[in-house]
Amino acid sequence: MYIFQRGLILGLLSAVFILAFVPASQAWIESESIKQPHVRVSLVSERPYLVAGQSARLALKLIPDDGWHTYWKNPGDTGIASQLNWQLPADFRAGDLEWPVPERIDYQGATNFGYHGETWLFSQLAIPPSSKNNDSSPTEITLKAQVQWLLCKEICIPGTADLQLRLPVYHQPPSSNEQANKIFAQRAQLLPSLIYSVQTSYRIDDFLTISVPLKDLPVIDRPPQIFLGHADVIDNSEGPAVSVVGDFLLIRAKVDPYLKDVPSLLSVVLSLPSSSKGDAATAVEFVSRQGELPSVVLAFLDAMGDLSNGANPLYDNESNNIVYALVFALLGGIILNAMPCVFPVLSLKILSLVESGQQSSIIRQQHGLAYAAGVIISFVFIAVVMLALRFFGEQIGWGFQLQSPWFVAFLVYLLFVLGLSLSGFIELGSSLQNFGSSIAEENKQSWRGSFFTGVLATVVATPCTAPFMGSAMGFALSQSTLVALLVFAVMGFGLALPFLLIAFIPRLASVLPQPGQWMVTFKEFLAFPIYLTVVWLLWVFSRQTNVDAVALLLVGLIMLTVTLWLLRHRQRSSARETSRRFIHGLLLLSSMGLAIGVAIVAAGLDITNAYEEEGKPASDQQQSIDDSMEEVYNAQQLATALANGEAVFVNMTADWCITCKLNERIALSTDTVKKLFMTESVRYMKGDWTNSDAAITAYLAEFNRNGVPLYVYYAPDTPPVVLPQILTAGIIRNYIMPE
Repeated sequence: MYIFQRGLILGLLSAVFILAFVPASQAWIESESIKQPHVRVSLVSERPYLVAGQSARLALKLIPDDGWHTYWKNPGDTGIASQLNWQLPADFRAGDLEWPVPERIDYQGATNFGYHGETWLFSQLAIPPSSKNNDSSPTEITLKAQVQWLLCKEICIPGTADLQLRLPVYHQPPSSNEQANKIFAQRAQLLPSLIYSVQTSYRIDDFLTISVPLKDLPVIDRPPQIFLGHADVIDNSEGPAVSVVGDFLLIRAKVDPYLKDVPSLLSVVLSLPSSSKGDAATAVEFVSRQGELPSVVLAFLDAMGDLSNGANPLYDNESNNIVYALVFALLGGIILNAMPCVFPVLSLKILSLVESGQQSSIIRQQHGLAYAAGVIISFVFIAVVMLALRFFGEQIGWGFQLQSPWFVAFLVYLLFVLGLSLSGFIELGSSLQNFGSSIAEENKQSWRGSFFTGVLATVVATPCTAPFMGSAMGFALSQSTLVALLVFAVMGFGLALPFLLIAFIPRLASVLPQPGQWMVTFKEFLAFPIYLTVVWLLWVFSRQTNVDAVALLLVGLIMLTVTLWLLRHRQRSSARETSRRFIHGLLLLSSMGLAIGVAIVAAGLDITNAYEEEGKPASDQQQSIDDSMEEVYNAQQLATALANGEAVFVNMTADWCITCKLNERIALSTDTVKKLFMTESVRYMKGDWTNSDAAITAYLAEFNRNGVPLYVYYAPDTPPVVLPQILTAGIIRNYIMPE
């Protein structure tokens, strides 16, 4: 009996203990669940009570049968969003529904957005304050709501239900240990986080274009999904495309052809789904305001529109962004063959193709592949160096190596030796174990000459920027390392493509003339454009340094000539003349060392001058201005001019950029363009990137460019427009005075 009584007492105590904690374990309350065809609906409160003067979170719970789905606030092409119409006591207020991230539901050509499985739609309830400050007894209230939904599978069934939920309203929070239910909290975590401070804007024409600063978003390390909260704005079948442009996320989609009313505010949900690596899903929601897009985005859209006569093509997915960039890179590389800076080496390659006309197709193909390998590897190498330097914080772009006087001096020496070889002054070969001939001319017996000709073609091509190249390189440097290297490799393939076609298509090779004595004369003639290139590089060197440095570099060229002369005599000397060969060897080493030393000293004279200039803003650099209308670029002066409603034409150039100088010669420096600027009251600002300049590099980055030339026209109160990289007076007139 004692044991029985003790057990009974313990059982009763245990029951009391458990009952005492039942509210804390439940900590939420749900209305009666109403069963409708293929769905159950109910109202849920986060807590089993309300507190006067505070807010509470409620939810509408829908549980459809397997295979059935309900709809999001933007149902898509078909469907109806679920609705919750409250009937509340006086002074109670319910907020708009808060929706979890939907899923894309494609069915028979229609694209919809909704939910399979259990779904909770949330709403914030504002409870009015109570006048009974000292009364601890709660007041019972009833929350009523009419729910409407559309449930679809192979057929669609509309439904409606009247729900009600009775809750006590306390005038002071009850002193209990109740905590929010874990299930309720887990469901609430499926809602996207609201971002209120994001500075985003959008534009609608034939396309919806939204720009969002990356700094305001979570780290986008996997392809995001984009959902628009407004229906009938875009063509849902293609969906938005997402890309990164500078410091902005660009969202772009084709507009619904039946769009009537353009909203001033647009709700956008960005979702990063969970990944195979274990990354948790995350989502944010923000509101974009209709307005002007950032200049870098406008420049990107303008550049990517070159293939469609000014109309911006649709980037329907991330892979298409890469495809467009690869097409631009290929076209730019092909056009680069016709640029003036590549002509000297291009001539050598043509000569080598003529020489290979009598060789077998296999040998000709080997030379073509070797040349292509030299070009592509060189382009990839330049890309690797650029990416590495940019990773460590250097602000550089295409042609950055020509901003170094040391590299310019190296090119002067290299091309001068090449010119002397073509002139017949020296036959490079045996003493240098064919390495020099590999650079200077094509060797019939070895593909090494073709490879180094490809390297040389790439080196001398860097001062040029062909059409389409700027857009491709700008896109490449905003992407991953692998994509960037791929774009540069395709650009190199474009440069090598014409010679690959001739090497692999016999019909094209048969068009070339037959080898003969004329080739010797033509080879000697090719030395003269090489010498002109040397003169141009000396001029660039003088702009980077000073007259003393140029004089020293010329002395170095003379010593280099002495070195080559000694080398030629050493090759002709008899093997028995040991002493003479020894003396020649000493003189050879001495003259070569002196030539190299003089070049280093000459380039070193730039150190003080260049670094002083680099530390100054562009407006403080010394630059000769021939025309009173021409101003040195200054960011502050540009901003002031635009604020005053003035039209401004900006020219970003460099002395080592042949394309830039050609455009200035045939367009910008002509009387026609000068009169146009004067008549239309256009201010002309010129930025010199011959030496590294952080202000100009930053300006280029605004337009997603990393090289010159860059031409931008600012009309009053309109977004800036990027002009083509090849200019004429007519092109400039069409941009300033559009018909």
